[in-house]
Amino acid sequence: MSGILAAVLLLSQEPIQTQIDEAVRQFEAAAQVDQALTLLSSQLLALGAQATNPIARRLAQDLRDGMASAAAPAFIDALMGRPEALGPLQTAFHDATTSAAGRVELAEALLHLDDAVSWRAGLLGIATDDRAVLADRLHASRVLLEADDPKAPQILRDLVGRLSGRPEPEQQQVLSFLAAVNSPLSRELLGAVASARRGTDEPHVVILDEAAKRADPPPPAPPPKKKETRRESFLTMPTILAGGVTLVLLVLLGIEILRKG
Repeated sequence: MSGILAAVLLLSQEPIQTQIDEAVRQFEAAAQVDQALTLLSSQLLALGAQATNPIARRLAQDLRDGMASAAAPAFIDALMGRPEALGPLQTAFHDATTSAAGRVELAEALLHLDDAVSWRAGLLGIATDDRAVLADRLHASRVLLEADDPKAPQILRDLVGRLSGRPEPEQQQVLSFLAAVNSPLSRELLGAVASARRGTDEPHVVILDEAAKRADPPPPAPPPKKKETRRESFLTMPTILAGGVTLVLLVLLGIEILRKG
């Protein structure tokens, strides 16, 4: 009897899954990403509570490799206020085959679905693991900061305290992250770095007007299908800046700190 019931339920979900697939296909083919994302969100919401599990499973699969598709914000919107959606995401988070980057993405999604507990210990482990990829540690730290975890500030202090022992690209990565976070704590840590480097970095200061003149505007990018974990997130958190924009922001911040110091 239970087998028959399971089969009936499976068949009843096939049309829902087909509708989800078709809505995502239309989104991926659209030229205007923002408008298409709004439409996709409306379509998924219109499917009702019966679509909760298929949408949650699709989102979990999408995030577990550390990459989030451009459609992910619509999936999050459709799952808001539905506690039954947490199960597939929590299962994927605790799956041993899920990458560290994937666990951070899943934790972030769970946080925005009002689960701030099930993933916390796992993210603390990533953020404090010296063997973990630095980008994953920074991303995990950012999610912990958003969750107001009391250990997050000390994690960042420890990262900055060991900054001088890292290669220059990794130092730049940490400073870019702090500039993007733009919180009282991150500004304090940037000030500490500037104070430690005072008198040594002046030869590296770039004249901003000349840098702006030399910077060529980037070509328009096509709508993304998948994004790197450290690129702009599908949620409201700030992102790690890169390239010339990052350098300009850091130089501005450094000059302001030195001027006030």
